[in-house]
Amino acid sequence: MTETTTIRPITDADLGTIVELNQDALEGVGPLDLDSAAALVDMAHQALVMEDDGDIAGFVITLPTDAPYDSSRYRWFEDRLEDYVYLDRIVVSADHRRKGVASKLYDAIEGDLPIALEVYDHNEGSLAFHDGRGFRKVGELTEDGPTNIMMVRPAA
Repeated sequence: MTETTTIRPITDADLGTIVELNQDALEGVGPLDLDSAAALVDMAHQALVMEDDGDIAGFVITLPTDAPYDSSRYRWFEDRLEDYVYLDRIVVSADHRRKGVASKLYDAIEGDLPIALEVYDHNEGSLAFHDGRGFRKVGELTEDGPTNIMMVRPAA
């Protein structure tokens, strides 16, 4: 990363790149198109990109409680938690992986509320990363596909 790295809110001009990055990372996140990306950003608690020399190195989207989000994983947390933010997705571009982008994006979203998220049970790297950041398993959810490890990190 360079000295011109910034974290800023996602804009409409970023949506095409965000969709492209997301679709290149489907092993860890669900699919997005322009409409669903715009809808997520509109309902987001936080929607941030990290720029590195003008390139989007990664992005993160969190949702507040009581969002009109049609996701069984989000609903799982809604049924169990009160005040929290749901980390819907964090994606780092292939060119910027292993350079601290995810850690900096996590630093930007951590605050006064617990963070809830899920990780596919076969994604050992992500499970280890989240364990190292203080996330703890609070349950599992298995639907049509892999088992989701449901995790929560207390407020910072």
